[in-house]
Amino acid sequence: MFWRFGFTNPSAIDGLLDQPDTTLEQILADEDIIQEAKSQNPKLIEFLSKNDTLSELIDLFYTLDREKQRLPLIACEILACEIPRLVDAIVLDHQDLLLKFWNFLKKPYSVDASYSLQAAYFSKIITIFLTKRTTDMLRFIKSTPENLKLILANLQNSTIMDLLLTLIRLEELPEAKGIVQWLSDNGLLINLLYRLDPNQDADEHSTAQQCICEIVRMSQTSLIESPSLGVNDIITTLTSRDTMQTMVDFMLDTSAPNSVSSLINCVTIIIDIIRHNNSDLDQETSFAVVLGYQNQIAQQSGVSLINMLSVLTENISRFVDLLIKPNRVNTPHTKTPLGFERLKICELFAELLHCSNMSSLNVIQGDADKEESSPTYGDSLKLAFVKHKALPVSIDLFFEFPLNNFLHYVVYDSLHQIFNGQMNRESNRQLALSIFNEGRLTDKIVEAQEQNDIECAKPKGTRLGYMGHLTFISDEIIKLFEGYPESIISALDDTIDLDKWHQYCMKQLLETKERDSLPLGDVRANNMLAIADHDDNDIIDDIDEEELDAEEAISNRFGQFDVIDDDDDDEEEEEEDGEHQWVIDNIEKQENQNTITVMEYHAEDESNSSTEEKEDDYSSSDDEDPQVHVARRKTQWSGGEYDPFSTAGQNDNEIKADKSNADNEDEDDPFGDFASSSSANDSLGQTASQWEDGFASNFADMDLSTVKLSHQDKLNKESTVNT
Repeated sequence: MFWRFGFTNPSAIDGLLDQPDTTLEQILADEDIIQEAKSQNPKLIEFLSKNDTLSELIDLFYTLDREKQRLPLIACEILACEIPRLVDAIVLDHQDLLLKFWNFLKKPYSVDASYSLQAAYFSKIITIFLTKRTTDMLRFIKSTPENLKLILANLQNSTIMDLLLTLIRLEELPEAKGIVQWLSDNGLLINLLYRLDPNQDADEHSTAQQCICEIVRMSQTSLIESPSLGVNDIITTLTSRDTMQTMVDFMLDTSAPNSVSSLINCVTIIIDIIRHNNSDLDQETSFAVVLGYQNQIAQQSGVSLINMLSVLTENISRFVDLLIKPNRVNTPHTKTPLGFERLKICELFAELLHCSNMSSLNVIQGDADKEESSPTYGDSLKLAFVKHKALPVSIDLFFEFPLNNFLHYVVYDSLHQIFNGQMNRESNRQLALSIFNEGRLTDKIVEAQEQNDIECAKPKGTRLGYMGHLTFISDEIIKLFEGYPESIISALDDTIDLDKWHQYCMKQLLETKERDSLPLGDVRANNMLAIADHDDNDIIDDIDEEELDAEEAISNRFGQFDVIDDDDDDEEEEEEDGEHQWVIDNIEKQENQNTITVMEYHAEDESNSSTEEKEDDYSSSDDEDPQVHVARRKTQWSGGEYDPFSTAGQNDNEIKADKSNADNEDEDDPFGDFASSSSANDSLGQTASQWEDGFASNFADMDLSTVKLSHQDKLNKESTVNT
């Protein structure tokens, strides 16, 4: 390592510390102070661990001078660097400094940003002390009950709440066993519970609810493999009868100013208790309970929810009254909105149905051998639902608010549990019958479908918001009727219109399910299967055939020009293309001059016409424009190797011109493609002076009568003339 041999740069802080009168502010002003502290510079740690220096650091923590904001923040960062020597100096050697730092909790709670910043650093530093010196810090906190009260007084600050939850989590450590018991004995839960009073502010309700729910989650018993505090005094006290009765009184106190907020937060706590302490949440009553052997095998591995369920069962009627007539809500609309209050009550009913199916809550009360015995706690809840029409009222709200999908899901969850229950249990059967009798569920579904059809028939009409959930509910009803035709359908013959229900199932519901089963994009299933069954080898063969056809077409294309695939240089090809273009340009320049000569030739040729002249392409019409002949000659000459300026090889040129025109009958370019053979290069390699001197004479002396055009050229000529 290089630093062993003196290759590292000396630290500026070391130079400051070597001076006799160095102050803490000078050290904190250095830019590398945080890095040096984290790297635990020996000289710096020795300086910071002094009693006077630590006292100054804590004083800076309390200082919030805007002009010197940097120094307090650096002091807090140094205290939070997890330096073991500094932690030991404060927690073990100088507990007066720890007490001085702890007294921050005596400051009154404030929403000021400076207080929030201080609270964040305080919680961070105390958490480090608890982690590094757990036993000594707990001894300090437990030394007086006043310390817990100081924490609870600042609980509205989220970082202080995190500090309290950190204390509770320490129960998992062997050296911290008993901290939960100490918190419970000093009234932690009682303090949190009375923050839920409807006369308290809504912020207090939210703070208490968050803290209690975190304690419930840390104490969960549903997932054994997850880390948990297990059953403890706080959660046991929370589920006791007295505590639950207090919470219910808070929820149902309609005269208090913040009763709605209290109800919402208390229901949230109850739902968390059920979800995190219910190992068989979604299971039906075990076979042992059904067969009557529950007294032998009933075990309560988690928190007992009997007291909680009993208190809530006794107050079902009061909750139903709130569903029917909620607390007054200030709204500009004439119709009373659903509100969080009624939504939370419906959610509470759904969770209580889950809870009522727990095996531990379906133990028969009394002697199992007696015919008349008290119903189980789960059955008592269901019978209370039947008595006070809890589910019919929820169904009414379902159809009253067609756009509230949160409510639709909660009601569907309740109906799903009931329809999938054991109908041989009288409580389940009575609860299901109340839905059809008092709730008129099937009739309301049919009416909702008719109303939906009317809305969809309107211009720009849309479906009602609950139609998707109604499809699910209809499926559950069909399964219920098919599974229990005697116990359910026979009891509903006189109360519901089964004919309309059957017609709805066979028409609208069937059409809806068929439409929903189609894939998106209107792709039919048989087409998708046909695509899936297509042989991949056939696709590859088709691709190969296309490639072969393309290669053959290319070879034929070049074959008509007698092109040899030579490795010519690109520069030579560019020169040839330039010469060809120069020839074409000169032909176009001389076109107007040659028009007069061509017209004279035609006039002379027409006077000596014969049978062969009638077959001549260039003299078939007296009114034809001479420029057409020039253009056609250019096309014929450029398409093949026809040389209009050579009379010696006219016969050969005729044959080549006919062949070239037949091969290029579909070409759009009037000049065709130039051949790259040697003969073509020779005919096109003349100099510019030769073109200028002999163009007119050679063009006039040319015997056009000997030129034989192909049949296709005749057709082209006729179409051109007509145009």
